[in-house]
Amino acid sequence: MKRLAVFTMAVISTGFLATAEYAGAIDTYTVGDAASGIASSRHNLGATGFFTITSNTTEICVFCHTPHHANRDGGIKPLWNRFSANSAAFVAYGPTMADELITGSVIGSSSLACLSCHDGIVTFDSLINAPGKAGVTQTGTDRGWDFYDFSGRTADYITDPSLSIGRDLSNDHPISVPYNEFTAGLRPMDTIISDIDLADGLNVGALQFGSGNLDRNLWAVMGYISDEATIRDLLRVTDGQLRVECASCHDPHFNNKSWTEVDYTYGEGVQNQRFETNGLFLRRVGGNSASGLCRTCHNK
Repeated sequence: MKRLAVFTMAVISTGFLATAEYAGAIDTYTVGDAASGIASSRHNLGATGFFTITSNTTEICVFCHTPHHANRDGGIKPLWNRFSANSAAFVAYGPTMADELITGSVIGSSSLACLSCHDGIVTFDSLINAPGKAGVTQTGTDRGWDFYDFSGRTADYITDPSLSIGRDLSNDHPISVPYNEFTAGLRPMDTIISDIDLADGLNVGALQFGSGNLDRNLWAVMGYISDEATIRDLLRVTDGQLRVECASCHDPHFNNKSWTEVDYTYGEGVQNQRFETNGLFLRRVGGNSASGLCRTCHNK
């Protein structure tokens, strides 16, 4: 346990040092940059991470993916390494403005993938194929690993209500909701995102805010920062329809350091707040500054 504690503190100390290196990397994304950074983000739960970590493995991808024996229930992909509750376990949004009734019977695979951690119930180490030999349990099992954060030992599942969606989705943005053009002010699917004028009506100073991100509206799409992507590229096919899923707004691999709203309210006591937030993994460079994330799809 002493060795574990020393190792954990060493990793955490390294994390503090690394935060300073990222202080100058805010708002520097340009077209063609890789939407990467998972190693330095909260989604690195292995021993080389900076936040909530375990000493049981140095692997990063294993907490979500496996090259062999992957879970195919519910169509979750690619190569999903976690057990996920089925759609019926969730309370869905219900009726929308477009008279769509969103029920738990249809939740898209990309959203189920996110909820396999963010339901606040399934543990981080509930893996189908653990690192090493003889680690396959097809339905997934809690491996009994200990996880640590800055305050010491922590439960190995998300308990913070700001991070845990839970299984009642009725008070959250609808997921698996069909994208009905021109309903609720939604823009056409084939709208090129970078062509959307988010600065109209704002004061002049807003145009310089966040290195001008309101003037360019760049999003992380298909792993890269794009100025050619359309709203259609953000949608996912579920039951033969293009729908809004968790992955429409979030990219779990994109350490978006261009966040602006929550930097100084997220995680008190951490030296570099921008580094810690990871931009909430939002796809839009600049996050939701000036409600740019919302106003990209909603013409308001």
